[in-house]
Amino acid sequence: MDAQYYYNQAVNENLPKEYQGAITDAPQKIDLNADAETYCHRGLILSSEQQDYLGAIAFFNLSVEINPHFAEAYYHRGNARYCLADYSRAIADYHQALDINPTFAESYYCRGRAYFAVGDYDQAIADYINTIEVNPQLASHINLDIANAYYHRGIVHNGCGDYPEAIADFQQALQWHPYLAAAYSSRGVVYHNLGEYQQAIADHKRAIQLDPNLAEAYHNRGNVYYVLGDYPAAIRDYNHAIEINPNLATAYYNRGAIRSRQKEYHLALEDFNQALKLNPEDAQAYAERGLIREVRGDYQGAIADYNQALQINPYLVLVYGFRANVRRQLGDYPGALADSNQLLTLHPQLAAGYCDRATARRHLGDYQGAISDYNQALQINPNLVEAYYGRAITHEALQDFLGAIADNTQAIRFAPDFAPAYCNRGNVRRQLGDHRGALADYNQALAINPNLVESYFNRGALHYAQQNYQEAIADYTQALEINPQSALFYSHRANSYYALNQYHQAIADYTQAILIDSSDVEDWYNRGRSHAQLGNFPEALADLNTALQRQPYWASAYLLRAEIRRNLGDKEGAISDFQQSAEIYQQDGNTQYHQQILDIIAAL
Repeated sequence: MDAQYYYNQAVNENLPKEYQGAITDAPQKIDLNADAETYCHRGLILSSEQQDYLGAIAFFNLSVEINPHFAEAYYHRGNARYCLADYSRAIADYHQALDINPTFAESYYCRGRAYFAVGDYDQAIADYINTIEVNPQLASHINLDIANAYYHRGIVHNGCGDYPEAIADFQQALQWHPYLAAAYSSRGVVYHNLGEYQQAIADHKRAIQLDPNLAEAYHNRGNVYYVLGDYPAAIRDYNHAIEINPNLATAYYNRGAIRSRQKEYHLALEDFNQALKLNPEDAQAYAERGLIREVRGDYQGAIADYNQALQINPYLVLVYGFRANVRRQLGDYPGALADSNQLLTLHPQLAAGYCDRATARRHLGDYQGAISDYNQALQINPNLVEAYYGRAITHEALQDFLGAIADNTQAIRFAPDFAPAYCNRGNVRRQLGDHRGALADYNQALAINPNLVESYFNRGALHYAQQNYQEAIADYTQALEINPQSALFYSHRANSYYALNQYHQAIADYTQAILIDSSDVEDWYNRGRSHAQLGNFPEALADLNTALQRQPYWASAYLLRAEIRRNLGDKEGAISDFQQSAEIYQQDGNTQYHQQILDIIAAL
């Protein structure tokens, strides 16, 4: 065997490719006529002075081949392998050295380091303790190593939820090294997990005293303040953490979460953007940013974020619910239904998931399926107000008014301040002719929530039905103050003005309704009718033309246009419209109107 053989033997140990062939002159340094001690000494020089670990290993190999009981050669070869991150072979060499010399303290210590490097903290601690038992004089030199081993084992225990073991390890770490700030802060995290918040704050405070630049300690204390609802203190700590470490993504995330809850959406969005810039794989940050975009009405942006969150982690159950809600807002009920199905596949005992799926089914017209889901939600959680309320709406759609009243009443029993249930119960009572009960419910809904626009609108409809037109106008006006872009509210207020013969006001409201949404043919018809009442027959004719272009099968509209044309002197046009109206009434089986119109035509 020549020198090249021993060098190749050192290289071909499955080491990382970047090391292979790095030292090209090592074979020339190998003298095959030396003894074991000489080879070991030469290897030590290459390793310690030139960092030529491969060349050093070649010499150590020669040394142990000549003297298989030479503990120091195994020890130094282990160190060279450790420097090359070849920890398993390093550990094997330290084992061999200790088998030969069980009192070799340095081998215990270095093997402990190797175990630490591979995350075997139990073995690392055992080796560090053995080091001190063999040579107590080394205690002061390796205290920090022992503390770090306990510290890291504590981190593992905390991650596994083994909180008592974690606390014990952090306490051991602090006994070996009382100034290890990270151990205090990590113990504070465990106390936080156990709900012992004051102890957690005390530990984080001590960590900051020991190391004012430990960003994690500020961040972790901020988390405690967050849970306690002390948002200003939490924000201050997150700010400190970010000042020390601008790349601490979790600090941006948590600060963003607080800002979101404080409705500071612009600032929260900036924080989540930064958190995702630092950690693009943070699924929760995408979910939180999606919630902000949803609140701000950016539904497509919200869906994009929820999609990204679920692509990273398909098991984020609640994100399916978030996305389902946005899809409902967009009218995508099949998509919402698909998301609710996925949510319930992952979490079949989530009552809110059944409630959400029921809502999608209700909008798709699957009322029985909706009721089945509401029933399931209430079986899981008999106090779920939203399920009673949603089932009440479904009962109403099925004309089961008594069932709707019962469910709304149950929702109110569990949540006396839930204004929508009063409003919906008022709607049902109105349909049953219980106007007094309906009015009481609308009043109660508005006493709870003066901005519940549906209650103003529905109470206005009740007043209109009772011919209390001024009261109806007042309610519709209040509804329009809350939502000035509702064509429906303008239309109904216009109807009330028309009933009071206030045709100019009616025309103004119908015009506003048409400007907002020109698709409702009733508004064109009613504005034309109002113009006719004022003698504005050309304007009336234009509106009726539009109404009939969009809805040609409309007997009363032809009848009205016939009267308008007669007033404009268009006898032929009037007769044509009267005939069209009569034919439609005849097709509809209204023989009385059919005959009356024929009599009008005959008179013309």
